[in-house]
Amino acid sequence: MNEPFLDTLTSYGTKTHVDKGVSLNLKHSGFFTGFFYLLEDGICSLTSITSRGEETVYLYFYPRRLIGFNQLLMDQSKPHPQDFSIVAKTPCTLYRFNYEVFQNLIRNDPGFISFLMQTLADNYYEVLVHFHRRMDESAVTGLCRLLLDVARPENGVLIVPKFFTYAELAKYLGTHSVTVSRIMAKMKQSGYMFKDSRGIILKRPDILREFLLGNKELNY
Repeated sequence: MNEPFLDTLTSYGTKTHVDKGVSLNLKHSGFFTGFFYLLEDGICSLTSITSRGEETVYLYFYPRRLIGFNQLLMDQSKPHPQDFSIVAKTPCTLYRFNYEVFQNLIRNDPGFISFLMQTLADNYYEVLVHFHRRMDESAVTGLCRLLLDVARPENGVLIVPKFFTYAELAKYLGTHSVTVSRIMAKMKQSGYMFKDSRGIILKRPDILREFLLGNKELNY
C-alpha cells in the first residue's frame, strides 16, 4: 500500500484505540457496528467459536491491513449461520470508517477498489495456505513455521511477541496446547530458543528452518 493512498484513506477515518480482547463485531461484543477499519498498530485475528466453545483462529491481521469490511459487502437479506469475529489480540490502534465512507470510496475511488480487491485476494490465499498446512504438516513443522512467520527482528535477534502464548499458538495450529508445550519444552532444552520478558527468543532460527526442510526431527 503506497503512502499517498494511505494518507488519503486515513483522512476519511477516525483514529481509535481498543483494548486486547475487544471484538470489532457488534453481535459479539456490542462495541461497534457498521464500520470497517485500517489497522495501524497491533495484531487482530479472524476467529470463530466451535460448538464445544473452543476458539479457532483462521488468520492474523497486522498493521496496514484493511479489516472488517466483509459484512459491508454481503447480502444481509440472506442467512449467514456461521459467525466470525475480528478480535484485537493486543491493544490496537485503528482508523475507523463508517458505511457511508465505504459506499463513497467504492463508487468514486479506483485506488480503494484496487486495494480492497488485493486485500480480499491476500486474505483468501492466506486462509487456504493455512488450512492446507494444518492438514499436511506435522505439529513440529507447523509450530516452527508459525514461530518464524510471526517473529520480529529486534536488536539482532528474532522475537516472537509475548501475546503468542502456547494456548494462542495451539488455536492457530489446530492442536492441543499440551502438544505445543511439549514441543517448546524440548526446543528450549535443546537450546533453540528461550523465553524472557519480551517473548520467545529464537536463538537458533537456522535449526527451525531445518525442521521445515525435513532435514531434522524432534522427539518430544
